[in-house]
This record gives sequence, structure tokens and C-alpha cells, in this order.
Amino acid sequence: MEINVISFDIDGTLVEQKFNDIIWEYEIPMQVAESKGWALEEAKNYCKDEYRKLGDKDLRWYDIEYWLKRFGIKTPAIDILRKWEKSIKVYPDVFPTLKRLAEDGLRLIVITCMPRIFLKEKIYKFDSFFERVFSTISDFKKVKAPEVYRHIAQEILAEPASILHVGDHPVLDYEFSRQAGYKSLLIERNGKTRPESIQNLEEIFPCL
Repeated sequence: MEINVISFDIDGTLVEQKFNDIIWEYEIPMQVAESKGWALEEAKNYCKDEYRKLGDKDLRWYDIEYWLKRFGIKTPAIDILRKWEKSIKVYPDVFPTLKRLAEDGLRLIVITCMPRIFLKEKIYKFDSFFERVFSTISDFKKVKAPEVYRHIAQEILAEPASILHVGDHPVLDYEFSRQAGYKSLLIERNGKTRPESIQNLEEIFPCL
């Protein structure tokens, strides 16, 4: 079936991971260190262990409000995110690729696990390209899963086989979208580990 919808993940696909890394690996541990009177390195190790215990298939893993409450941090989430919003970087191939896809008449959507509180500052520069932006955590109270992909296809009135999903997570983006009947591409921007993956968005076009 011909592809007429392109679905994109956000982090590691359209936007660099730096912002997330600062929030989860520096800012939250720093807040923990200050509240508990710990050294920063001790707080970093503690936070990493707690993140690891939960794992990225649990929707709470993505929920900054959950972690602030769990760690006893009083600073509002929105203040933490705004503090570092200038560190958000869009990959250089994003605008040319989205523009070309839109000019070719393809429908463009976003499917991300990231809660909406994270999304506004990340995509405001290019959200006009997208017909719909789905946050699986905020909209469906689930991480990405085959049934979520199928539901989204129904909601946008598209056959799963007519949708190409592009993302950087080998399971949540690549495997689960394929299980739902989508076509999919795994993007590995830091170097390919799989022969079928791509390293930049311009490699989408030969696949259409």
C-alpha cells in the first residue's frame, strides 16, 4: 500500500536529547541533592537507580510530576522546564525534510510518549507542519504499544499500512509500530547498529 502518512517520534528523531538529559541527569539530581543535603554525584546515582527500577515501559517513567513528588521536590515542573528551554536543539535536517514532505502532499503527525508538558517548547518552531500531535501518555495513559498505534490510525482515518513511523526506540517506535501494521524506520543518529536503520531524515525519501 502507498504511504500517505508519516508519523514522527520527537526525542532523538526531531529534537536532540540534550534537553532531556539536562532535566533528568542534572537538574532533578541537583534538586534532590539540595533537598537532602547530598553531594551531586550521590544524588545522580540515586536518581539513575530509581529511574532504572521503573523502566521506560512504565508510563510514570516519563512523568516529571511523578518524579518530583517521589523525590520530594517542591519546585514546579514548569519552572524546571522553562529554566532549560534554551537548550532545546532541533536537528538540522528536520525543517528541510518536513517542508519537502508537506510539499509532496504527505500527511504528517507526531506520536510520542512524552507528556504534553514537555512538548510545547520542543515543537513550537515546526508544529505547523503537523496535522495532529499525539502524546500517548497524556492522551491514552499508555506508553507506545501496538494497540495505541492502531487506535491512532483509526482516529486519523488511515490504514495502518499507509503510515510510516520514524523513531529512535527499537521497541516502542520500531517493533510496536510494525506489530500494529505500520511501516517503520529506526533512526540511529549516533551511528547505525542495524543495517535497516537510517541516520538522518533525508533517508526517508527513498523509502516512500
